[in-house]
Amino acid sequence: MTSVPLTDRYIIAARLKGYLNKHEESVALLTEALELEPNSPRLLRFRGHRRISIGDYTGAVEDLRTAADQLPGVEDEYEMYQPEVEKDVVSLILGRPERVRPQHLTDTRAAEDPEALGRYNTTLHTSVWYHLGVAQYLLGDFEGCLPSFRAAEKSSRHQEGTVASQDWQYMALRRLGRPAEAEQVLDRFRQITLVEEDHLVGYEGRMQLYTGQITPEQLWATCDGNKLKTVTQGYGLGNWHYYQGDVDKAREVFDGVLRTGVTHAFAYLAVKSEYSRNPDFAGAATTAEEN
Repeated sequence: MTSVPLTDRYIIAARLKGYLNKHEESVALLTEALELEPNSPRLLRFRGHRRISIGDYTGAVEDLRTAADQLPGVEDEYEMYQPEVEKDVVSLILGRPERVRPQHLTDTRAAEDPEALGRYNTTLHTSVWYHLGVAQYLLGDFEGCLPSFRAAEKSSRHQEGTVASQDWQYMALRRLGRPAEAEQVLDRFRQITLVEEDHLVGYEGRMQLYTGQITPEQLWATCDGNKLKTVTQGYGLGNWHYYQGDVDKAREVFDGVLRTGVTHAFAYLAVKSEYSRNPDFAGAATTAEEN
């Protein structure tokens, strides 16, 4: 019978807990796994992600920075997204370990089985840099997050990773009052030939709004009742109004993001962070959550 490595089982279990919005339990499982494999970049990458989900941004930065420092000596590897991981969860529960696919497909193994790559939508290196950038952004470290997102963009092998990394760079640069540099990010985005994929949650739409390729109304229409897309697009739309100098309209849209209750989404956390540190939105978080 095929054996699934213990640390892979921990990661699968921790990811399942995350899908169930039990992020503290996910962090606990990964902490236990790190006792078996201290300073594992892979385990730190996933714990850093879930520490963001529970609002422990400082802890997330610590985990992800430790992982990032090791990346030059670590072969990159592909990671699967939720729909594929769920299939492996079922296989494990039903006692079919031989059906569990490699959770972390190294470049070497991918070269031996190129047909498998369709299941994988990001890589370890990109995930480490991207989540480090998100944690730094949520802490309000806009300057510090820029090299992290740039490294994520450079290492990305998939459209979503590239566009998402550009999106956060653009937002950070606008917060820093550096519109000329932000425009350079949009120029890189304009060079991408976009492909529609089922797992995409909306970074492409936000960037198209920032470039003027679509209107706010067109952006909003892409949500189609999907709460995660509503949160993601809502943060982008609120930002767009904020960049235009309309703080009241931005706050109205941000309040709508908080009312979705999708508390684990990075865009939701970004609104919470915005309200906690940006004087333009003083007192907004309490009001929004009361409503």
